[in-house]
Amino acid sequence: MKVAQGRVVHGVIKTRARFPNGARVTLVQHDNRAPTKLDPDEEAGVLKGIAEIDAGKRLAASRILHKIRRHR
Repeated sequence: MKVAQGRVVHGVIKTRARFPNGARVTLVQHDNRAPTKLDPDEEAGVLKGIAEIDAGKRLAASRILHKIRRHR
């Protein structure tokens, strides 16, 4: 795991860090707003989702979008 910092300039993330092509990254926005408060059930759901992703149990974004559109 590599940690890097950057800034958004005109909608583009700028960083001095170098990543190889195809690298998967996770972005976390740091700002002055209060942290999001989750109740225990919500937090458990987030942690379960992260564990499922780590275990390779995930859906392609196109499949998720298809499901969202179908339920409108």
